[in-house]
Amino acid sequence: MRLTPLLFDEETLKRFSTHTIVAGAVMALIGLVGVIAPQLMSLVAVNFLAWLFLFSAGVQGYAVYRSYRRSFSAWLKPFLSLVAALLLLFFPLEGVAAVGMLLASYLLIDAFSSFSFGWEYRPQKGWWILMLNGVLSLLLALILLAGWPYSSIVLVGLFVGISLFFDGIALVTLGLGARRLGETDQKSEENGKDVK
Repeated sequence: MRLTPLLFDEETLKRFSTHTIVAGAVMALIGLVGVIAPQLMSLVAVNFLAWLFLFSAGVQGYAVYRSYRRSFSAWLKPFLSLVAALLLLFFPLEGVAAVGMLLASYLLIDAFSSFSFGWEYRPQKGWWILMLNGVLSLLLALILLAGWPYSSIVLVGLFVGISLFFDGIALVTLGLGARRLGETDQKSEENGKDVK
């Protein structure tokens, strides 16, 4: 399968690069705050998750009310979303511990997946990076599990902060690359006009 490159006009590329750089800088800054104050980031992440559950319960409840209001089973999902939201809002420390266990489970699954894919990919160039990813995911999961539930208050926020920081750096890099691409295209057009 051959991928076709995305083509943008100069104005779209300029807007994209500016918005991407700003969003990336904000994400990196928030991530840095999370690395510096991981307990705060853990509580913010759990509160954010709680509000997502609350919003989800409202949307689901509205949809059930409008379409299936007589069905008990249809009300189950909005009810469970509401309960999850309230539990996270009223018991944030326990919520951080639960998120820590979920994160550890995810990392264990990610490690298994990386090891499996790396092993199958082994004769190809770069197979070791998949195995390295598996080792790092397994190490992070074991660190989380070793101190669970007490380590969750620090490690959840730290992991979220690190992830946001590097996602932000990636976005800034992408935005700068798009800006350079736009400048290169503009110079190419100007050189093409000079030749004619």
